Amino acid sequence: MRKKVFYGWWIVLATNVICMLGFGTWLYSFGVFFKPMIAEFGWSRAMTSGAASLRSIEGGVAGPIVGWLVDKYGGRWVIFAGGVISGLGFALMPFVNSLLAFYLIYGVLLSIGMSFMLYIPSYTVIAKWFQRKLSRALSVLAVGAGLGGLIFTPISAVLIKHMGWRFAFLAIGIVIWLVVLPLSMVIREKPSDLGLRPDGDSEEEQAEAEAGSKEAGGGVDFTLKQAMLSSTFWLLALAMFCQSMAHSVVFVHAVPYLTDIGISAAQAAVSVGLLTMVSVVGRLLFGYLGDFMDKRRLFMVSYTMIGLGMLVLRSANTMPLVYLFIALFGVGYGANVPLMPAIRAQYFGRASLGKIQGFMTPVTMVAGATGPITAGHLFDRLGSYSLSFLIISILPFLAAVVVCLIPPPGRVRENE
Repeated sequence: MRKKVFYGWWIVLATNVICMLGFGTWLYSFGVFFKPMIAEFGWSRAMTSGAASLRSIEGGVAGPIVGWLVDKYGGRWVIFAGGVISGLGFALMPFVNSLLAFYLIYGVLLSIGMSFMLYIPSYTVIAKWFQRKLSRALSVLAVGAGLGGLIFTPISAVLIKHMGWRFAFLAIGIVIWLVVLPLSMVIREKPSDLGLRPDGDSEEEQAEAEAGSKEAGGGVDFTLKQAMLSSTFWLLALAMFCQSMAHSVVFVHAVPYLTDIGISAAQAAVSVGLLTMVSVVGRLLFGYLGDFMDKRRLFMVSYTMIGLGMLVLRSANTMPLVYLFIALFGVGYGANVPLMPAIRAQYFGRASLGKIQGFMTPVTMVAGATGPITAGHLFDRLGSYSLSFLIISILPFLAAVVVCLIPPPGRVRENE
């Protein structure tokens, strides 16, 4: 008799599509709206980048709240609410006629919706459904966001070219309502709600998995306070900061930079799409390896690739060099997407994982807020991205050093 598909994989598929749509439109497509809005309103690059910085600030503020809501009320209704708010934010973007309205709608309202809709609730729910296969499940989830950049960045560019940026925003909002709201109903909070066990295991298999987890140093559920009193929490946060600085600058300024060096807007948009497609390789490969290898070593490899990629981008003046940047940065960046939530679950357990993940987001807030606007300001002053890209390229190498300082899971203790 053919074995029934474990319901946890349907949750992974649903959240995969939600993240594909959310990240593909909200994060990865931002660069293709950049110059059309500058051309209409006459804003500087620093001013336009301010919306992305505000987006990150909001994410940092909302993260702890979202984490608390997920732990208290469940991911299903948090994602549903996020879909409603996100669709509304995109639908209101055609009415933007000032920088303040742009900041309030894109940087605040839309960002609140995406904080509710995307990774924090998805990661938290999936961590309850999978134990032995957690890194693999998270890697499948992460593929959605990568494919979202490949799909929606070029689509957004085509819509803007033929219909204008206002229509493109409205169309995205409608699609989010039509897709996200029904898919959120697929989500269930934990396997026991359906009479199942993590990974679809039998009682004996679950007991063996729990024993193996304890032998590896995991299996201990930290409270938020205990996690924040550990050095591991802050070392992971510092590594996240360094990596987030790099990817926040790239996904805001890559398209403007590539068009500055003579690459067409369409080809620049496709390049960002290729970057997110290549990141799928890192998401799947490193996510799979994360169930069998020391995640700290995998982080060191991925951060090194990101740093090398940024150095290549800084000197890129031909498409072959752009492709080399895409290969290095894409795989390295993609690797972090499943590894970070998996290592947090490994070190801190699942009981308070939503709150722990939420309270780590202010770190990415600082990176996302300062990185794009600083790069934009330096461009406005110097007429080049050379200095900002050089600074950004150093940070991932620092992150590779930081992860070396994280102790093995069994040694993580409160007040260590």
